Amino acid sequence: MRAPSFFAVLALCALSADASFASGPRVVRLPGDSAAPLVTLVFQVRAGSARDPKGLEGLARLTAKMVLEGGFGDPDHPVTKERLADMTRAWGERATPKVFSAKEATTFSMTVPRDALVHYATDILMPMFTRPLFAEAELDRLRGEARENLRALRLEEIESFGLDALDALVHSGDGRAHPTIGTMRGLGAVETRDILGYFAAYYVPENTTLGVAGAGPEELRALEDAFSGLGRTDWPWVQGRALSEPVDDGVSKAVVIALPNAQSTGLHAAVPISVRRGHPDYWPLYVANVWFGTHRDSTGRLYGEIREKRGYNYGDYSYIEHFPGRPSALFPPPNAPRSSQYFSLWVRPVDHRYAPHLLRAIASEFERFAKGRLSDSECGAAKKKAKVLYLNLAETRGDLVGSAVDDAFYGLEKGWLPGYLESVEGVACDDVNDALRRHLEGKALDYLVVTDDGAAQAIADALIFPDAVYGKGPADYRIETEDSSEGSLWKISPKTLELLRRDAVWAHHDLGLTRGRVKVVEAEEVFETSEAIP
Repeated sequence: MRAPSFFAVLALCALSADASFASGPRVVRLPGDSAAPLVTLVFQVRAGSARDPKGLEGLARLTAKMVLEGGFGDPDHPVTKERLADMTRAWGERATPKVFSAKEATTFSMTVPRDALVHYATDILMPMFTRPLFAEAELDRLRGEARENLRALRLEEIESFGLDALDALVHSGDGRAHPTIGTMRGLGAVETRDILGYFAAYYVPENTTLGVAGAGPEELRALEDAFSGLGRTDWPWVQGRALSEPVDDGVSKAVVIALPNAQSTGLHAAVPISVRRGHPDYWPLYVANVWFGTHRDSTGRLYGEIREKRGYNYGDYSYIEHFPGRPSALFPPPNAPRSSQYFSLWVRPVDHRYAPHLLRAIASEFERFAKGRLSDSECGAAKKKAKVLYLNLAETRGDLVGSAVDDAFYGLEKGWLPGYLESVEGVACDDVNDALRRHLEGKALDYLVVTDDGAAQAIADALIFPDAVYGKGPADYRIETEDSSEGSLWKISPKTLELLRRDAVWAHHDLGLTRGRVKVVEAEEVFETSEAIP
């Protein structure tokens, strides 16, 4: 584990929120920020794919990509994608703007030498965000790429597919249901006029935040000038979707996605919660989740019970908020803020044979966890681990600036990273258990399974109680037997006996599913239309 960087130390101070430019986005700067050789910029539009109009799923992401690649400036001598790359090459790879599209935010980022920033702001930022051209040929190319990527997501990227499909299950009927990339039919329907309308509606000063680190007074004035024309278009607006809270109807349901030639099964479960950053119970639930199933970490209970003790799979995790960048990201990156969240579990990869048993296992462990019975020592260990995780959350200035911009989205005065260590330390074990009981106890999980099409129906049938479903047996645990006058006897140690007892509890756990609440869906039908999961 690396020691905290200079920038992580800065994050301990309070976030500085500057006054907005007179006619531009709100500006946030790092505490103690001063002129530096490199300036980091993070420009966030507080709208993402969740605002895609019904039937135009993919519009937000296409708009963002078109800002970068659709040309800008003088129509007779446009700055194309290729020319932009040439213009920024001398300033380093990170000077080429990049964009990250999420459900409720679209974030552009770049790092520029300070002595080049005035030129950069004038020649790139100003025309890019105030004089975009949105070339038709680029829209055709980007739309085609998006549809190919969506096909690959459904048929080749089983883990990412499952995570996006879980979003769709939780947010069914809402704009957050479809993946950021869009749907097949939606991508095909997007036209240039839709791009213009989305840009005109959401790329406006009151809907944007600019995070800055390393800029001096001269550079800030150049940035103010660059964004002074933001939102000054006469294009008709596109009316985006209104967002709604996910509904917990108190009854479990399950979707089994049948994927051709899937080598393993991915298991997901989720329930909406009313807790997001800034909520009084956020940090107690955060600490609780560190104990239960921190992403890509071996200290959680789920990991210990399912992988370490029983050797079923590779990873067993839980989350109190959306975690972008999985499965590759080790720690949650910034710039995917959400106005509503859900608690979720992820178990992967799993042998098809064991999927029904392990789905019961995570449901049983969730129910036990939700009762709020963590001991003082368990809470203490979780708080200690949470503090260690902090060292990886602020490794770069880009992480810090991105997190500060997210703080503006959530309306956090102190800031998530600046207040992290103090907030974790201030959590009492009673707070942890009370928060678990308030937000999770008695909740009905919804389940999503991605598996091979040859195993899908059998798995779906096995999810319905009352039939007990076991996983590994005595032979798998290498339990020896010996013959006696009364027959063969198992030689079971107390430790293994406790393991088998827990297996029996899992096997008999009622998932709360009835046949009418379990359905099998073909992978190619998912994300085809605005009804993300048919």
